[in-house]
Amino acid sequence: MIRKIICLLTLAVAFAGCTKDEWPDQPDWSRIPDPSIPVDDGFMKPAACSNTIVAHRGGASECGAPDNSMAALEYAMSLGCYGMECDIYWTKDDDIIVAHADGDCKVNNLQPWTATVAELRAAGRLSNGEELPTLEEFIRRVMVEGNCTRLVLDVKRVDKLYAQPEYVVNAARRACEIVTEMKAKHFVELICTGFNLDAMKAAHNFAVIADVPIGMNSSRSGKEYGTLGFGWANLSATSGMEAAAGGTGSRSLEEYEKAGVALSVYNVDQRAGDGNAVYSTAAVNYYIANYKRFRTLCSNYPKWLIEKIDQAYKVYDGIRSETDFEAFAESLATDPSGRRFLDGNGEVVLHCDLTLDGLAPLPNFSGTFNGNGRTLTIDYRGDAQQVGLFRRLSGTVRNLTVAGRFESVRSDDSEVHLGAFAAETDNATIENCTNQAEIVVADAADATSRTMILSGFVGKAFNGVTLRNCRNSGNISFSSPALYMIGGFVGAVQEDDGLYTIAGCHNTADFSNAGSNSGWNFMGGIAGKTVSKQLVPGETSNYRLIVEECSSTGTIGIAGPSKVRASGIVAHVQGAYRISGCSFSGTIESTDATTRDVVIGGIVAMADKDCVGLVEGCTFSGRISAAQAGANNYFGGIFGNNGGAASIVNDCRTTASAYVGCPKGGKSVGMLAGRPNKAGFTVSDCKIAGTVTDKQGTEIVISADNLADWMFAGYGTKVTLTLTNNGYNDEK
Repeated sequence: MIRKIICLLTLAVAFAGCTKDEWPDQPDWSRIPDPSIPVDDGFMKPAACSNTIVAHRGGASECGAPDNSMAALEYAMSLGCYGMECDIYWTKDDDIIVAHADGDCKVNNLQPWTATVAELRAAGRLSNGEELPTLEEFIRRVMVEGNCTRLVLDVKRVDKLYAQPEYVVNAARRACEIVTEMKAKHFVELICTGFNLDAMKAAHNFAVIADVPIGMNSSRSGKEYGTLGFGWANLSATSGMEAAAGGTGSRSLEEYEKAGVALSVYNVDQRAGDGNAVYSTAAVNYYIANYKRFRTLCSNYPKWLIEKIDQAYKVYDGIRSETDFEAFAESLATDPSGRRFLDGNGEVVLHCDLTLDGLAPLPNFSGTFNGNGRTLTIDYRGDAQQVGLFRRLSGTVRNLTVAGRFESVRSDDSEVHLGAFAAETDNATIENCTNQAEIVVADAADATSRTMILSGFVGKAFNGVTLRNCRNSGNISFSSPALYMIGGFVGAVQEDDGLYTIAGCHNTADFSNAGSNSGWNFMGGIAGKTVSKQLVPGETSNYRLIVEECSSTGTIGIAGPSKVRASGIVAHVQGAYRISGCSFSGTIESTDATTRDVVIGGIVAMADKDCVGLVEGCTFSGRISAAQAGANNYFGGIFGNNGGAASIVNDCRTTASAYVGCPKGGKSVGMLAGRPNKAGFTVSDCKIAGTVTDKQGTEIVISADNLADWMFAGYGTKVTLTLTNNGYNDEK
């Protein structure tokens, strides 16, 4: 009101000399006070604070000082905490001590309101030798230039031997009087127990008179706070807050925001030890993610919490160190886009090579990670179910090399997904990347039944994936009784509505397998087991799996007794697929004589039922062989076995260096296809050369003079095929 009067008087003076025709063009605003600017009351104020963290009892649990001691206060101040929570009691001589009483409301074995400060001090010192401090001493310590730490006075509930609200009221009254006497209102805030509304209202009145902020320590609803006229709530993180925040209560941050009530919570901790504290990773991440929405957060470990928050909200110039990478990894728990690490192009850029020993696979990443031509060297050995640089990738990774070693030692019955770049993808893109990291599973002594999906890039892909212009030179070694799906770039593709594209990718890595299970297993130089959607009725070319212009030159060794479908490009296809312009010049060899099915194709091992597929423009110049007789071998240079009638092989080649063979006893071997097993399989415009074995295991060097249909379709094939315009490949 006084300010308004001043404004009016100033205006009156400014215009007093003006006649009706002499109004100034504009008032002289410099002579008029701005009512939005608060008037300085002349009292000392805390320095600016960079956080809103309150050190519970001074952070005694973290620094080792006694609770509520001067040493604990010094610690909180040294951290630059917004506040130090300290417990206060009223004494018989109308003073205030800072102390935490025991379960019988006793300090030094005396109930504070029954003794003077001198008597309480005479009864004992703190464990570090300090005298029991008074509020006046604490205030005097914080009221120094440059200090930003306030005292958050917790007016403790007194209910021993019975509820005694008068002592709570006296503590609030005297604390406010001391604050007023010392002109310390900017350095003190109050929290009062809400167990007795009369006591709380009295404390509130004292705080209003002293112009000191006051909050109620109660789990009342936001609406109740508003009805009672309190604008600040202080809740236990465990008993007050809801499960989403790690608590067992029912209150939510949104509830208080909606009611216009500021919310503080105690305590957010590093570890167990305080019954009011949450400390799980999920709960801590919740409070970090919502940190700016709380009035304050209290912690027994303020240094730890401040560092966590600083790390969570710091803005980075990409990743320039191992520390930056650790911060990036931690940030993904609450922000999958990594937005605090983005450059002007919206990318997380890696600016240096890093070695990350003991890496824990990162959470889901949905942004763009630009490796900038740099290398991450990772040494992982562990039992996580999702293993890779990222547990799940739903964004883009480009221009990155991953090196090192990933070894899974998990031995329970869980399905394991392991890919050097990502254990799983969800409509992700990986382009211009290289994997040099070795992939290892070596638990042959474990007999637990399970499935392991492994790859140099992506373990299992969901909802579509694009891999473009990538290289894999990381060898894959597998020795386990688990079922396996192994691919140079993708271990397995999930059947869904996604579009799966692998283009311009090249594998030079070797795969060695000593699997020993009784089910079907899959190994592909580019992809393992792929299951894609069918064509919509009437469609002829809307393929859901596209593998184009890819190559593989590595060796795939099959040493175990498991049933295997292996290929230089894709081990297993099902659904609508197109494989074009691909080549395999490596070696696939089965060395175990156990009688079981082994299906090998240079480009495709097995097209399963319900396929609509096209293999075109592909070349086989490698070697497919079985070292011993005994297995039910189905071998072909382009196609191993076909269970889908609608598959077409067109314009494919095998060269003079190509070899497809096994000793006598193979089920069906052919230079182009091993055994199409369903009528309707079509081979057209294909040219073959190389060496193939017949039913007797005799090697035949293919020439224009000895071409036979079985060389295109396999000598064990019994269904009707369509063979059109095929012949000898006389090109060098």
